[in-house]
Amino acid sequence: MLKVQFIGTLGADAEKKTTEQGGKFTTARAAHNDTWTDDAGQEHSSTTWVDLTLDDHPKVADFLKRGQQVYVEGYVSLRVYSSPKDRAMKAGLTIRVRHIELLGGKVDVVPRQLIDETGVLHDVTKFYNVKDAKKTQLMDKSGNLFDVDKNGWVAPHVTEAPTNTENNEK
Repeated sequence: MLKVQFIGTLGADAEKKTTEQGGKFTTARAAHNDTWTDDAGQEHSSTTWVDLTLDDHPKVADFLKRGQQVYVEGYVSLRVYSSPKDRAMKAGLTIRVRHIELLGGKVDVVPRQLIDETGVLHDVTKFYNVKDAKKTQLMDKSGNLFDVDKNGWVAPHVTEAPTNTENNEK
C-alpha cells in the first residue's frame, strides 16, 4: 500500500460518474506547482497533474470546483499509457481519495462539531468526514442541518425546491 498526502489546485469541476454496473464515483484533476532556484540563480518551475478518484458521490464533490485548492490523503497508483498526441510513453498518478480538505476558503463549510437528534456530539475532522456517525443527518449548535452519506462525508443540507403540482395536473 502506498499512502500519499497531496496539495493541489483543481483544473476543472469534479465529475460524478457511474460505471456500467451502477457503481458511483467522482473524479477530478489537480495540479501541484513547484518552483525553485538553482545554484546559478536561475528560477525553475514544474507542474505535476494528479487524477483524483472519490468513491461514491460524496456531498463534498459539489464543492470541488475549478481553481479550488485541496489537501488530499489517499492511496496512490501509477499508470503508464501511450500518448496519441506525440506517440510517446507517459506515466500518470491517480490518488484514491480517503480524506479531502478544501483549502483557501474564508469560512469552513462544515463546523468542527455536529449534534445528532439524540444529542450526541460528533467531531468532524477537517476533512469533512465523520467516522462514527450512525445518522444521515446532523446539526450544528445553531440548528443548521448537515447531511452525512454512507462513507461519512459531511456537507450542508440542501433542501430541494418544491415542485409546482398545479402545473403538473393540467
